[in-house]
Amino acid sequence: MKIAPQLRQELAFLRDGLDRADHLVDPKTRPNFAPLRNRLEDWTARIAVIGQVKAGKSTFLNALLHQHDFLPSDINPWTSVVTNIRVNIASDPASGARFEFFDEADWQDIIDSGSAIRQLTEDLLPGFDSDLLRRQSEEMRERAQRRLGRHYHALLGSRHDHDYLSADLLKRYVCAGPGSDDGLDREALGRYAALTKSAIIYIRLPEFDVPAIITDTPGVNDPFLLRDELTCRSLDKSDVFIMVLSAHQPLTDIDVALIRILARQDDKDVVIFINRIDELDDYSIQVPRVIADVECRLRAAIPEIDFRIVAGSAWLADLVLRDDEEADHLREAADSDELAQYIRETCGRLPRDRKDRLMFASGLNRLKDTLSATLDSGVGSQQLNQLRGDIRAELNAARFIDNRERDALRVQMESLRSDIARAAARDVGCEISGIRDLRNRLEGLVDAADAQIEQVVSKSWTGLEARLMDAIGDYVDRQKAAFEDRLFGDDRQGDASTTLDFDLLPLQSALEAEVRQCYIGSRSGTDAALQSCVQACRQAIGSKFQDRTSGNPTAEITLEGLPCYSFTSTLTFAKRNLRVGMILDRSWAFWRKPSLNVDKSLGALRMLTTEELRPSVEKILAAYNEAQLERASAGISRIRVMLRMFDAILSENAIRLQQDKTDMERIALTPEGRKAVLQRLQSKIEALEHRLTALAALETGLKRPELGAAA
Repeated sequence: MKIAPQLRQELAFLRDGLDRADHLVDPKTRPNFAPLRNRLEDWTARIAVIGQVKAGKSTFLNALLHQHDFLPSDINPWTSVVTNIRVNIASDPASGARFEFFDEADWQDIIDSGSAIRQLTEDLLPGFDSDLLRRQSEEMRERAQRRLGRHYHALLGSRHDHDYLSADLLKRYVCAGPGSDDGLDREALGRYAALTKSAIIYIRLPEFDVPAIITDTPGVNDPFLLRDELTCRSLDKSDVFIMVLSAHQPLTDIDVALIRILARQDDKDVVIFINRIDELDDYSIQVPRVIADVECRLRAAIPEIDFRIVAGSAWLADLVLRDDEEADHLREAADSDELAQYIRETCGRLPRDRKDRLMFASGLNRLKDTLSATLDSGVGSQQLNQLRGDIRAELNAARFIDNRERDALRVQMESLRSDIARAAARDVGCEISGIRDLRNRLEGLVDAADAQIEQVVSKSWTGLEARLMDAIGDYVDRQKAAFEDRLFGDDRQGDASTTLDFDLLPLQSALEAEVRQCYIGSRSGTDAALQSCVQACRQAIGSKFQDRTSGNPTAEITLEGLPCYSFTSTLTFAKRNLRVGMILDRSWAFWRKPSLNVDKSLGALRMLTTEELRPSVEKILAAYNEAQLERASAGISRIRVMLRMFDAILSENAIRLQQDKTDMERIALTPEGRKAVLQRLQSKIEALEHRLTALAALETGLKRPELGAAA
């Protein structure tokens, strides 16, 4: 089975196109294609495996990687490591791993993020446990110091590289391990886990037809908040998500909220794997029910999104991989009559080999088929289409330059008569000056568009910050009823330790809506500025050269396929609840019970919530700004192709035109000189005609809607 064979064809097609372009274009134009080749060689399919703790993510990944018990499948909650598995990336080692450690700045960033709320807590809500993330981070650092001793400070900010990686070695970096931290030797389980910031694993898998990065994320419902935040940060970098659910609890509100955020991003895809069906009593009856229930609830919660759902058991797939004696007994026990009936109803036939039956029931092959189709038709294809558009733009720029040179040569040939040669020689200087003036005019148009976009981006960023803070304030104002209910309805109203828990999911939905709406407005403003600049540049070029070229190749330089059409950050999901203590008023009559001050508590909640969520808001704003700038930069880069046309004309042709001026002055006096120049010009024109024909054919091939078919 091959994963993403169509993308492999598209990559090969684009690589072949760039190879042909390198041989066709003028040597001085080739550097313009180097960044495109780098982007092509650096492209990877980015896949994240996500889900709640104990959903079986690591077991699923082990089966996907054909590695039994490789990634730890029972990770201690102290583990906060995002593991990136780099598959078939040519520039990587064939095997091994790299582990990067936190530095002191990382710790301080995590710990200090709660300083403002800690001060508010001390001032407003005595006894309120408001800074769990900070305390966990400090405990995690202390744990690292106990385990590493004098080596701790030397390891800060460093990394460990390994040529070979085993499961036991991996667990030293990602598993905290049980028991005391005292007296651990260098081989102990989890020796470096508390200090490990990220893990990178290098692997070769023939099944994958394209290079890929598979991210194993910590669980999204882990009680360790640092781990939860790192998970959300990693999700924004992925393009395809495999959401692993447990068949026992297939879809929680947390799952729905996360899937909604992921799936609403137009440039990302979601595949759902319902795991652990081997633990159900009756496959034939219960598995279809679980799938139908998940699909029905998703349709009701997110009706506008299409999902691919696969049910199976990573444990069964892992069981097939095992070759120990115990596995034989487990396979025999798993190969039940209920399993056979389920396979017959699902597949229409029953494989004769036991391992084939278990593998089919595992759903892993169906998951691979689904993943392959998702990559081939989804975001990977979109990204390569954008690259194709950029290659076409550079090819059209090369064609324009060659067209311009060919037309200039034709004009010179027409000017070889001695009676007009002197006049033509004078016109050469005017031509150089005209090209330079047009180049400067285009530069001014691009600079103006850049400035306009900067204003749009800055205004959008500022507006979003205000709207997010307003949304937080509105959410808090709606909590007054909860305070009043506690005041009048709770028998413990006089207890000074009284606390309230608030569900932040409604707030997260509000934040998500604000982010999405602001981004649509920002994108519209950015795209309008880009399109206006393209039209202005095209008109300026057309007015200069429309009489000398057959058409205007710059018309093929468009803004189609720019990245980041939509934006929804998973960081809006980073925190799910808030616990707030009640503020009590005590009168001079000490024998009376304290009474709840609703307004004061509500004000405290507003301040606490704002400070508690400020780090998340800042990260959302940073990711939002990054997406805005990525789209704007891609558009400006596409437009600057036009400027590079004239850079090439000026840098290369100015010298040539000066030489032609000398030739014209000479041929005005010597017929023999005129003949020699005529032959030289004719030879150049023929070479340019051949190059233009080849470039046109290459560019036409890249215009085909299906790159796989073109290959």
